[in-house]
Amino acid sequence: MDSSNKVSYIFRKHPWVRVFSLIFVIAAVFFVAYLISHKTEESPVIESIIPPVGSPGDVVLITGKNFGDERDMSYVSFSGSKITSSSYISWSDTQIKLVLPANVQDGLVIVGTKEAQSNPALFANEGDIPVLVPTTQQIIKPTITSLSTEKISIGEKLIILGNNFGETRNNSKVLFTIDYNNNIKNASYINKRLTTENLVEVSAEESGYEYWSNTEIHVRVPSGARTGVVIVENDKNSSDPYDIEILETAGSREYLDKKIYVVQYNADVIDVETSDVSTITLRCPIPVKIPSQNAVDVTEIQPVPLIQNYQNCNVQQFKRDKNSVYKNSFTQTFVLPVYEVRTKVNPDKIGSMKNLNSAFYMTYTRKDSLVPADTDELVDLYKQIVGKEKNYYKRAKLIYDYMCDNYSITKKNRKNDADPMDLITKEKGDAYDFTIIYAALLRTAGIPCVVNSGILINQNLTTQNHWWVDFYMPGVGWIPVDIALGAGMEYKPWNGNIDAREYYFGNMDSHRVTFSRGYTEMKPLSQDNKIITYSKSFALQSIWEEASNNTIKYSSYWSVPVINGVY
Repeated sequence: MDSSNKVSYIFRKHPWVRVFSLIFVIAAVFFVAYLISHKTEESPVIESIIPPVGSPGDVVLITGKNFGDERDMSYVSFSGSKITSSSYISWSDTQIKLVLPANVQDGLVIVGTKEAQSNPALFANEGDIPVLVPTTQQIIKPTITSLSTEKISIGEKLIILGNNFGETRNNSKVLFTIDYNNNIKNASYINKRLTTENLVEVSAEESGYEYWSNTEIHVRVPSGARTGVVIVENDKNSSDPYDIEILETAGSREYLDKKIYVVQYNADVIDVETSDVSTITLRCPIPVKIPSQNAVDVTEIQPVPLIQNYQNCNVQQFKRDKNSVYKNSFTQTFVLPVYEVRTKVNPDKIGSMKNLNSAFYMTYTRKDSLVPADTDELVDLYKQIVGKEKNYYKRAKLIYDYMCDNYSITKKNRKNDADPMDLITKEKGDAYDFTIIYAALLRTAGIPCVVNSGILINQNLTTQNHWWVDFYMPGVGWIPVDIALGAGMEYKPWNGNIDAREYYFGNMDSHRVTFSRGYTEMKPLSQDNKIITYSKSFALQSIWEEASNNTIKYSSYWSVPVINGVY
């Protein structure tokens, strides 16, 4: 009997063989079907990308299913390029949150897992969205053909005519001569090298750019500009310098006595307790770039941050599970020059506030999260102080003198949640109280001003958190005032021969580092995160730390920035 007949005989002879074989075939069919369906179910699916159009540094949320509870070896790719590990904020089976890297490209987005790749979804880089402009834009050198005037004052509008400026500003800028250490003022012969050696940019934050087209630009002359040249610069080229005279009828600013500081601070996070994997994010401030502090070099950041220079912070982030016990330490070191600022003002020649950019004027005279203004209490006090005085510069000086004469400054800072308005009723307060109330009275008086925060450097190089004010005068620009030092705050000065009260109205020493101008409002990475804010610190910002909602508790410590060297 051959083998085929033998198998047939067994099937006929033994019914249980036939039943077993049928069951085996059915099971095999179901198993194959299960594998196919299971693989299909496990394939990741992208349902939405929010936002679908973004820029480097933006936080993007990808929603869908089957992403996996942990990222492990899974990934997200944009236009074929996988996102690096440091860009991921969170990963769950239905949501992926990440920060767009600097090199993000337009194209298809795919979520990949060990099992499969998702359906593609479309994403667009906002910076790469095409604009209908001549193909020669930003390639041919910008050319200035004429200016609306060749003599102009600080804060006035200048119209620049020419070609190849670009239909939109993007990263382009307008620069004016600035005279550090009076090199131009004291030179026996002025040449183009001197006038282009140091430049100050028109400030976008101060609404300095009012109009931009390929052939015409409207800007406000920035504070610190001096007689010399104006230049239009884009990503590829700079225009030839065009001569301009900055009038100093109302006053002038000088930048002297440069010092170069090595600044460092640390932040430590310990004792993290969490119910699950927890994410803690720190916003570590960077010193700001301003005319008196015109360069900031980051020499060390440990560890490498999640995002560099986002809203003037380096963003550090780490994850911990409920079994983690060790400390996380973060260090930042900077090298930067700081100049002394001296102003000379002719109060009777101050221009009209009506000639300032309206958006700029409104921003710096209205109340905000930091500075109160126009309350009944402030209005009554302001009227009591200035009386019928109409000159804005003289108003600022009257308010300064009144506060120095009538309020005393405490030796120690008050609690972080103490209300600066207490200064008016209790007639004593700390440096923060003096600064906020002085700014509030200036704004109530219709004088644009901004609060600066940073560190004050004593003669022995010890440091302390500190705050001061700049107020703005048409024709002069920003005028610095340290009312706390003017009112007699305890401090070890570098030059003990100055009259602090007289000096600190209109002048500012080079013995400080500025970390923020005004109050920086920040958005949390997630609306569910727990937010920590420090109101009386060396930077004024709405978020210092944020922790995911499964973080039970942790401890953090931020050092006051220290000076590791001065040159």
